[in-house]
Formats: sequence, structure tokens, C-alpha cells
Amino acid sequence: MNLSTSYTHFENITECYEDMLPHGSLVLVFPPIREKFPKTDYLYLLYSDLLEQSPAPYSLKSINALKHLLLPFLALRHRGKVALHYHWLEFQDLKSLLAFPYKLLWFSLFSALGTPIIWTVHNLEPHDRKWLGPHRWLHRSMAKRAQRLHIHSEALLERTSNYLDIPLDSSKWCVVPHPSFPADIKDRSTAIDELNRRYSCTIPEDATILLLFGNISAYKGILEFVELFIEAVEAGISRDTMHVIIAGPVKKGQETYHQQITTAITQLPQYFSHLPHFFPEEEYPFLLSASDYCLFNYQNIHSSGGLMMALSYSRKVIAPDIGIFSSHRNDSRVQLFTGKDELRQIIDRLHSSTHSTRHE
Repeated sequence: MNLSTSYTHFENITECYEDMLPHGSLVLVFPPIREKFPKTDYLYLLYSDLLEQSPAPYSLKSINALKHLLLPFLALRHRGKVALHYHWLEFQDLKSLLAFPYKLLWFSLFSALGTPIIWTVHNLEPHDRKWLGPHRWLHRSMAKRAQRLHIHSEALLERTSNYLDIPLDSSKWCVVPHPSFPADIKDRSTAIDELNRRYSCTIPEDATILLLFGNISAYKGILEFVELFIEAVEAGISRDTMHVIIAGPVKKGQETYHQQITTAITQLPQYFSHLPHFFPEEEYPFLLSASDYCLFNYQNIHSSGGLMMALSYSRKVIAPDIGIFSSHRNDSRVQLFTGKDELRQIIDRLHSSTHSTRHE
């Protein structure tokens, strides 16, 4: 890391606010905090120390797309004791792109009024890698207006600095770790039985279970892993040694990609449990506890809530050597790979290890 790097590290988001805002300030949060999901919603967990104490040093107000109209009113009404904390800043199509000049107008007004803007940089580029030029312009415009740029790890700082064109020695940088997820670890066999019962699947208890979870989207490389795993099966992996669970809802616009996954799995359906559903909070403990490894085959990533959830549940992780995953290279629970060949070698080693143990 460059010796001129300058950033402030905080243990939680409240400490970050205390460094820049007077007590009693109102923090406007976008997108809205989903308070009905206190165990799995990233925003709820990030702000839990403020949401769960009374009185809290700062009050929070969620704003949706429509409530952006209220930003100038709120800025004037609470002048001197208000801040805007923005999270995901991207668009998926032309319609959402057209909304951003309107949002940038309010960001500019906040900046002109001296109202602090905090931006949590979750992604550097859109996951589908479309509209890269407009995204870079939007992100750099936001970075210039923001008083604080929040990232989750020092390891992400240099890459984020280069992308946003904000110097490493800028006082804007602050590091607040990704919040951990509360874990309710179940007995493995009980968790497998529960998933089999609830979803009418046949997850084998004796096999090594690989879990790919979260919204189904092309950037996660699920189809590519399914194809690689099928190649491994054809080369000798048996059903009693390895099994793959794919779990999570299909992201909007990813229906074709999901259909490709479904078609690929039909070649060897006995090796896969495909659960393309939204999982309520109470079912995550069964899903995580049933698995031995959480596997991520992401093609492009900066930060990852899935990684943090896996580690919260003490699952072993297999992931590409990119983004936030790279910062965990010294964690004994995490195996990193570079490219398809190294991932295949890891799968082969897992098969050999399970096979040897079973035949000792």
C-alpha cells in the first residue's frame, strides 16, 4: 500500500458519523432499510447499533426513489444537522439511467448547501458490465460531491481510488467493516432433512455439499460452474461424494440465464438441488448449516455480503482471487482460485479427500 495512503478506520457506522456530524443529526438513507429482515438485510445490520438503542445519537430516515423529491426540503429544514448516506449507485436500463440527472441535481444541491454526503462504494462497475462509461462518469461525479467515501476493507482502497480518481491521501476515505450476520447454526443432518422436507429435494447427507446462494445472475458464474462440475462428474466424481445446492431467487432480467442453468442441470439432476426461491430469514440457518462449502464463481466483484454470511456461519469458502475475496487469502477457511483450471483442481481435491475418507 502506498505510504501516502490516508484513511480513517471505524468499528461501526456510528463512529463514522461521530467524526463528521453533531449528535442529533438526521441521516437520510437510500435505499430504504428493510427493518422486517433484521438478520439478513445488509442495511439493517449496518445501522443496527442506531436502530436498536434508545435514545440513539442519530436518527435515520429511509428514502425511496420518490422521496428524493423531499431532499431539498429536508436539507433546508434540518440544515446543519442532516446528512445523506447513499449506497448502491447504478442503473440497469435506459429508464433508470434517465433518473440519474435528476438525482445528481439534488446531490449538487446538498453539496452547495454544505450538507454532508456519505457514499458506501459497494461496486466499482455494474455486475452485468453494461453502460460502463456512464457508470464511471456517475461514480466519479458522486465521489467528488461526497464528503466521505465508505469502503469495507483497506484492501479495496487502492483499486477504488484508481477507479474514482480520488487520491489515496484524501480525507474522504473511511473504512467501516462489513457487518457480520447473526448465525444460528443447526445440526448438519437436521438442516439437510429440513431442506429435503421443505423443498422436496434429495440432498444426500453423506456427500460433501457445495452451496451457491443468493440472487441468480450471470456475473456469479453459476452456469459456468455447473458445466465445470458436470465435466468433473463425467471424469469420475460420484454422487455419494459431492452434491451442489443452487439457492436463491432469479434476478430481474436474468430469466434466460436461469433457464440455461436449469437446462444444464437436467443432464445430471441427481447431483444438484436447484432451489430458485426467495428464502425467508428463518430458512437461512438450514441452508447454510446443511452445506460444507460456500462456493463463489463470481466473474467481477468488489464487496460481497454472501462471503460475510458464509464466514459468520463458519462455512469454508471457495472463491476467485478478486475483490474482497482476495483480502481473505490468509484465512484458513478460504480457498482462492484463479481461473477455471484452478477451480477444477480444488473440486478434484475435495472429491479425492472425501473418497479417501470414506474408504479408510
